[in-house]
Amino acid sequence: MSEKTPEATATGAHGDSDVFGQIMTHLFAGPLLRAALTLRLPDHLGDEPVTPDELARRVGADTSALNRLLRTLASIGFLRHVEDGRYTHSAVSELMRASEAGSLLGHGVTIDALWQAWSQVGPAVRTGEAPFRAVHGTDFYTYLSEHDPEQSAAFHAAMNHATTQNNDDVVNAVDLGSATLVVDVGGGRGGLLRDFLRRHNHLRGILFDTETVVGEVFAELRTGDLASRCEIVVGDARESVPAGDVYLLRFVLHNWDDESCVRILSRCAEAARPGARVFVVESLLSEDEVPPAATALMDMGMYVTFGSGERSAAEFRKLFDQAGLTYVGATPTSWLHVLEARLDA
Repeated sequence: MSEKTPEATATGAHGDSDVFGQIMTHLFAGPLLRAALTLRLPDHLGDEPVTPDELARRVGADTSALNRLLRTLASIGFLRHVEDGRYTHSAVSELMRASEAGSLLGHGVTIDALWQAWSQVGPAVRTGEAPFRAVHGTDFYTYLSEHDPEQSAAFHAAMNHATTQNNDDVVNAVDLGSATLVVDVGGGRGGLLRDFLRRHNHLRGILFDTETVVGEVFAELRTGDLASRCEIVVGDARESVPAGDVYLLRFVLHNWDDESCVRILSRCAEAARPGARVFVVESLLSEDEVPPAATALMDMGMYVTFGSGERSAAEFRKLFDQAGLTYVGATPTSWLHVLEARLDA
């Protein structure tokens, strides 16, 4: 029987330590980011490097404690440490300034209700109940709208900003064929539909979402140059959707359990014109491999927040089958997949 050499043992132990260190970094990075945004450090930093003393004065903080926080934030790449002990922006913190669109992405990190839900993942795994509902007794969107409307609006704006980053990918991946009417189900402010209408001059569109969300629709769709080709319809996709040739559902199904997904897809199939197609834009889990960390964490986030999650192609195929749709295939984009299904003949 062979024995490990001291070098091999040390290398193995060191490798394990590296992995453990990465896990611990991930564990504490969230609270550190939350602290930075709660203190509004990205805004207080300004355009020039600043000393901890000066930043403490701007923030209204204890210099020693703030310096410790700054040092740690720099160690994980959120800030940059420069000469003379001063700190300045990294590419990440720059995006979080209030003047930048990316600042919206930080709002989710500061929602107390989400942190409380994440703290209960262990007990929730025993029961299978969504941690957010287990902690707060209601769903995420209802809770925010009732308890913190300002945070709710910020969250929807953040999600809109995040999703618009792949609009071009989706528009390029979807072959409209002879379609003339596109229904964007759960389309939010309408950024994706807007870009489809801009690309295809013959196209008409329907933006379909809840009343709370469509109140923030982009001006181009409501009163601007695209308004004549866009109709805004309020409703619940689990109950009914408008008729159309093509249905777009981006980041919709991962919010719902399988039963609700089948209901939504069934409503699309029932309302669809002959030959209609449904395009679902989501992250796609591998059938037999561990997903990238970003995909796995998104999947876990969906479970914590909604009791749902990301799905594999086989799982989507099953949903389509149950809704009377035929799965065609999936087209990868830069970071998502566009899954296509057709109305059964």
